[in-house]
Amino acid sequence: MNLFSIPSPDHHDDDHPENAKRIPAILNAITNDATLQSLTSNLQSSPASDDQIALIHDPAYIHSLRDVMKRAPAYIDHAPTYVTPYSFDCAAAAAGAAIGAVESTFRIPYSAFALIRPPGHHAPPDRAMGFCLFNNIAIAARHAQKLGAKKVMIVDFDVHHGNGTQDCFYEDPSVLFISTHQAGIYPGTGYIDEIGSGAGSGYTVNVPLAAGAGDTVFAQIAEQVFIPLADRFQPDILLVSSGYDAHWRDPLASLQLSCVGYHLLGKKLAEIARKHCEGKIVFVLEGGYDLPALSHGVVNTLRGALDLAANDPLGPAPRREADVTRLMEKLKTTHGL
Repeated sequence: MNLFSIPSPDHHDDDHPENAKRIPAILNAITNDATLQSLTSNLQSSPASDDQIALIHDPAYIHSLRDVMKRAPAYIDHAPTYVTPYSFDCAAAAAGAAIGAVESTFRIPYSAFALIRPPGHHAPPDRAMGFCLFNNIAIAARHAQKLGAKKVMIVDFDVHHGNGTQDCFYEDPSVLFISTHQAGIYPGTGYIDEIGSGAGSGYTVNVPLAAGAGDTVFAQIAEQVFIPLADRFQPDILLVSSGYDAHWRDPLASLQLSCVGYHLLGKKLAEIARKHCEGKIVFVLEGGYDLPALSHGVVNTLRGALDLAANDPLGPAPRREADVTRLMEKLKTTHGL
């Protein structure tokens, strides 16, 4: 597994949950796992160019964001999304690492994790949103297509709906986008009947979960949603928006994944990649704001993807899981599963 790390220490706000402490916490947890460390390689990447960013984002937005740096530090939306004078460069570096991770999957070992910030999945083509400046995974998807991957599957397991990624590909049948997220929280999108439009109808799949959904629910989703959709779509590469704010300890939401649940997701998604994509899979970091849950969640995703045993020092969720029977029935009807 190749690792691309962009800690972005110059994109930082002490009082904000998306701060520069996140990546060092993850890297420390990987270092403390000798078996995992022996199976990962740290690689370098170059910042994304304006032309690469423009694979997704409007040139006018790229220009305006660069111009905002002259007035930084500032908050630029109500989420709140902050910028420092260095945030444009940090975001370009993060997008570049996602691109580098994709490029690395076209060589052995075919799998990578982009440990990057700022995150990206809320950013639509024309603006910043929800702590996100550039949509890293969407840029990576378009880059993968330039390299020859005709069909890209994106799975987003962040607790918040990946509205920006959805917007990027809503009319595009060459990208299958699946989002699992807590219903009724920021950004207020991701309803089950949002399925794409035009030629892209049926290629957006939203799984809005009730508060309390956890490991058992996600195991069910992996078996009954991810796997059959992948079998039908036959992707050439699998990209994963990996958010760790669905962990039961995270302060920003109320899902109940444990590190064992993240291990299962890593394992099942890697199995899909091996079946359909010659193992080509790229995990791209999104949210996760409790540092122990974030760091051990990433470690267990990696361990699952590499077929190592789970190691959960934080334990199971303390509350009973939500019942999603009716949701799953509606999802199967909506998408012919």
